[in-house]
Amino acid sequence: MRFITALLLSFLLFSVPLYALSEEQILSFESDIDVRTNGDLDVVETIKVISEGREIRRGIFRDIPLRALDSWGLWTRNGFKIKEIRHNGEPSPYNTEWIGRFLRIYIGDADVFIPNGEHTYEIAYTTSRQLRFFADYDELYWNVTGNFWSFPIDEAIARVRLPEGATAEQVAAYTGGFGQAGSDYRASGETTSNPQFRSTRTFAPREGMTIAVGFTKGIIQQSGTSEFFSNIYANLGAILFAIGWTLVPIYFLVVWWRVGRDPPAETVIPLYHPPEDLSPAALSYVHFKSFRKIGRGTDLAFIAALLSLGIKKLLVIDEDDKKKIRFEKGEGDGSPMSAGERALFSKLFTGRDVVPLDKRYGKMLLTARSALHSAITREYGGKFFRKNIGWFIPGVVVAAATFILGMILQNPPEDGLAALIPTLFSSVIGWALLCVGWYRFNSPVPTIMGRIAAVLFMGGGLLLLLISLSAAMFATSLPVYRMAGMMLFLGAALIVAMFFLISAPTLRGAKVLSRIEGFKLYLETAEANRLNMRDAPEMTEELYERYLPYAAGLGVEEPWSSAYSAHLARTAPGTERSYRPAWYHGRSWRGDSLTQATASSMAAVSAAMASSMPQPKSSSGSSGGGFSGGGGGGGGGGGW
Repeated sequence: MRFITALLLSFLLFSVPLYALSEEQILSFESDIDVRTNGDLDVVETIKVISEGREIRRGIFRDIPLRALDSWGLWTRNGFKIKEIRHNGEPSPYNTEWIGRFLRIYIGDADVFIPNGEHTYEIAYTTSRQLRFFADYDELYWNVTGNFWSFPIDEAIARVRLPEGATAEQVAAYTGGFGQAGSDYRASGETTSNPQFRSTRTFAPREGMTIAVGFTKGIIQQSGTSEFFSNIYANLGAILFAIGWTLVPIYFLVVWWRVGRDPPAETVIPLYHPPEDLSPAALSYVHFKSFRKIGRGTDLAFIAALLSLGIKKLLVIDEDDKKKIRFEKGEGDGSPMSAGERALFSKLFTGRDVVPLDKRYGKMLLTARSALHSAITREYGGKFFRKNIGWFIPGVVVAAATFILGMILQNPPEDGLAALIPTLFSSVIGWALLCVGWYRFNSPVPTIMGRIAAVLFMGGGLLLLLISLSAAMFATSLPVYRMAGMMLFLGAALIVAMFFLISAPTLRGAKVLSRIEGFKLYLETAEANRLNMRDAPEMTEELYERYLPYAAGLGVEEPWSSAYSAHLARTAPGTERSYRPAWYHGRSWRGDSLTQATASSMAAVSAAMASSMPQPKSSSGSSGGGFSGGGGGGGGGGGW
């Protein structure tokens, strides 16, 4: 039994080193660095490895970074030229490719597998723009091994040869993983021209050694011009972005100055009739410069057109005891229809006399509303105001193109992207939500739910803007990307604002808009300022009904109804309750308050329209100081 136990222990003791020897690793990584007086470095790396045919089958690859970030976040581009590559003392085939900011050198032949065992690779190259220059000394700050090897490194050695006349005034090294500042090394040669460094432990995969040698200033000849142009080339993306996002705001401000400013308007005074013979729906469109929505499937212009058809006895709104609403075709009183009203009437009643407001007729109602909009747009689009979208789109295209191309060319580091991408999207969406919320909060037909939605929009927008500012200022410590983040934040604000500000009335439109405001002023204050209005028409039932569609289109039907109600109370007390419009039949019209009855009937029609609209289809879910790793050199490698 003792014999068997001793045999097992012996087997275990011997199997551990045998297993260790079977691991692929770098036995030694030696780097000889010759500093030239022109600032170039001649480097020879001698890498001795053990191959076991797992990762190292044809040879090894070496990744060498040729771009590095300076303290501002800009890239510095290093010159690089391979002089010679050897395998076990003989010239070796190789090929290269770019992997991000790394040049990857594949050493070996793709068609030839190397035998297991020890192999020695030599890589000789020249690189430039790697030295750093300070007030009292120049410095070689060099990542000897790189921190991205997939194998452990048993020993790392670096030998530096300074140019004639230069001595090492200070030496240091840093070991460990990227960003660490370990001291597992021995250094010698301070005050000489040949400092040397040697590691004192095995480095695990993704660990390495970086050295720093400060030496006599003035020996190296700096070439400022070539370095300047090299840095320009390395940062073309940042330059393109900066130019684009500087010129785009200037472009928008120039465009706004030329086409977006409102021309001089007339003084607003009460006007007792609609200007330019505009129909109620057209007047609503011109006043708001759009079809102002008041719910899903309906808008103020649509309601104004329906009321106008009702006043002309071409349409009756009928509501039954179950609050079901339908449109009934009328014979008319001979009053002419506007182009928009004709289009609406034709779509509603061609081939039918009754249109129930339910989902069976939802698509037809959408078609009728679109016909009204199209007719009004054809007649008045560009006549009184211009949206100037043709001026807006080029600015957006340039902003998007310079951002995308700039990011592709610049290839920002991860913390740079962490600042820019969230800043851009949260800025654009945040400013847009803020504007939409403000627009809805100031709706001409405010409702409690509308105001709540508006507050939620504005709150969400402010939250996203806070996220955007935080990303711009705190997601990165690199000044260039902080400045770029602020450019995105402010640029997005200007772009969103210009979407609203770039549209402007024409000269004729400015006058018409002032007159619409005067007409609106009259509708809002007809009874309150009755004694202060000269030449105001006498309030009558015919006048009330004639102007009610205009009041609805402007969102002031309640004060206009209040004016008529006050007139009846003053001239014929008690008759207010007996008023029943010919254009509306139903329980929503209550005789106790003319103002409330008008509001209730309009709300009932709007709700019925919304419920009759087809629901949008949803898509299915399945479709859809110093530190290890710092300085020049570096990279890593592996087997292939």
